[in-house]
Amino acid sequence: MTATDILVIGGGITGLAATAALAGAGFEVGCVDPAPADMAAAPRLDGRTTALFPDAVRTLSAVGAWDACTDVSAGLWTMRIVDDGPGGPKHAATFESRDLPGGGPFGWNVPNATLRQALIARLAELPNAEHLSGRTVEELRFAGPHAEATLSDGREIHATLVIGADGKKSMTRDAAGIAARAWAYGQTAMAFSVAHSRAHEGISTEFHRPQGPLVLVPMRGNASSVVWVERERAAETFSQLDRASFRRIFAERLHGTLGRIEDIGRVGTYPVTTLLADAYAGHRVALIGEAAHGLPPIGAQGLNLGLTDVAVLTEALAEARRNGQDIGAHAILRGYERRRRPDVVARVAGVDALNRAVMTRNPALRAARHLGVRALAGCAPVRRALMQTAMSPLGRRPAMSGGTLVRPVASHTGT
Repeated sequence: MTATDILVIGGGITGLAATAALAGAGFEVGCVDPAPADMAAAPRLDGRTTALFPDAVRTLSAVGAWDACTDVSAGLWTMRIVDDGPGGPKHAATFESRDLPGGGPFGWNVPNATLRQALIARLAELPNAEHLSGRTVEELRFAGPHAEATLSDGREIHATLVIGADGKKSMTRDAAGIAARAWAYGQTAMAFSVAHSRAHEGISTEFHRPQGPLVLVPMRGNASSVVWVERERAAETFSQLDRASFRRIFAERLHGTLGRIEDIGRVGTYPVTTLLADAYAGHRVALIGEAAHGLPPIGAQGLNLGLTDVAVLTEALAEARRNGQDIGAHAILRGYERRRRPDVVARVAGVDALNRAVMTRNPALRAARHLGVRALAGCAPVRRALMQTAMSPLGRRPAMSGGTLVRPVASHTGT
């Protein structure tokens, strides 16, 4: 049986970032990743991007993975919310990053495939990190001084701490006996990239429509990534259309924002849901990313929240190790949970309320939404406050979110 300080279960961006951050802090870390390390064998990642706020970028920089992403990332300089519905767009509120301290941008849009490869390359540079790609956890047991995992290749690992980064359907969360509340909206998101004739000029646009948001995020050149949310039946119908018909219907919903739509990449679909775990910590287990919280695609909160989890948890575990404490102790992990939960719950509540307000058929609520967007359009101080709230966590900011490396600790593997 192999011993390690920490076993991360899940090889998405959040899981890989946690592995790099913790290994960089001196822990022995293994990451169980069902996907192959070779991008050529994982085409499902092609074309997808993520909008990252500055705190998330500084966290990735601190773990040594951001430099490889700069040449392919696009700056997000302006955010525009368009109140769209029957009869076409009514009001728009524009948020300029130049109004923020430091002058912007709001963040950067980076291809997921590039970010994944940058993190995998960073793990290869860290002698105390092991990327267990192409494998899954078959059995996970929490008992005594270690957690024990049996992998799909027969390997057995015991760890002082297990970190669940394995998404909304987390087996780690289930194995630890942590419940979660989840709810759906009857919506499906279609995610893809497009090439277009008009320059986006660094403007990210969210059309708030009764069927769901339609989000355009700039990429390098005359290209943008798209998350188009529709009611389930409509999304199923649209996603089965031939490319020409799909492009025509999609272009109609943009009201000429990007000019002519010249090409559309592969369309992926996923249900729009919210998830909130009842706890983020248990006996020798901590949850991060979508294993702890999942949100609809509004306001670019998802991965940014997950990377804040990584920064806070790394800081908490390094401090515990320097103080000679057991990093798997529930008291230590509860400290991580207490720091993260208020921020996450506030954002889950806000995004949930906004999505429901956008979807509402109630005329009075629709009118209130129109007034709200109009008020935002005319009130710069409120816009600035909302921008800063959306981009920074509530409470004390973790050191890594400011770009500061966590001071390395001594590994206690097997203790």
